[in-house]
Amino acid sequence: MRKIFVGIDSGSTMCKSVVMEEERIIDTLAVKTGWNPRASAEESLGILRERNGLDGQELVIAATGYGREAIEFADYTFTEITCHAYGGMYLMPGIQGIIDIGGQDSKVIQIQNGKPINFLMNDKCAAGTGRFLKMACDNLEIPLANIDEFTDSQEAVSINSMCTVFAESEIIGLLAMQKDRAQIMAGVLQSIARKIQQQAGKIDFTTDQPLLMTGGLSKSALLIDTIAQAIGYEVKSCAEAVYAGAIGACICAANKEN
Repeated sequence: MRKIFVGIDSGSTMCKSVVMEEERIIDTLAVKTGWNPRASAEESLGILRERNGLDGQELVIAATGYGREAIEFADYTFTEITCHAYGGMYLMPGIQGIIDIGGQDSKVIQIQNGKPINFLMNDKCAAGTGRFLKMACDNLEIPLANIDEFTDSQEAVSINSMCTVFAESEIIGLLAMQKDRAQIMAGVLQSIARKIQQQAGKIDFTTDQPLLMTGGLSKSALLIDTIAQAIGYEVKSCAEAVYAGAIGACICAANKEN
């Protein structure tokens, strides 16, 4: 019986899932994680089973991400670093690294000879993470999905505080001073880029290969451009980059099975 691989990337805000067979993506799904990572993973698996007719098929389930340990029905669990690296290489061969900005952390991964060899992760505070950006969007009353259209990338109001709590106070103060919201958002994106720059600057990257940005914020072309300017390296992305962790989980599980 043919094996079907289901990768589940249980993030702090979104649960991303992928169905793969023989290194081919069959289906993808993203649902909110909510308070129970296991429940969102079970919901995702149920939806993917139903709409792809997977009942009766031999499924191999691999979990990664923030809530991976809660997914007790998974056959394998893998770290986020490993999965994002292999998922990124699947999506864009020839990259030298990964930038992933999650809801609660940000990480920069170095890749050489088809393997992750080094990484730096910020998981001690929300500075430069998706939570940081969501806070800014809420205070500026800008939908997260519309930041590229709204932001004035030519004029940025500097956000000096990296701490989310202090940055929120700073944004509220700037609004009270009648500063333009589009320019404040540009400053927020630059603040995130500076945080990534601090991480990337500690890794020995070169200028001849791009980095791939993964995760939910990879949908923002403006944020990608802002990060690329800050770190001095080419940064790319693609539509499937949101699912890089789940794709990598499938690939790692397939390697275990073979």
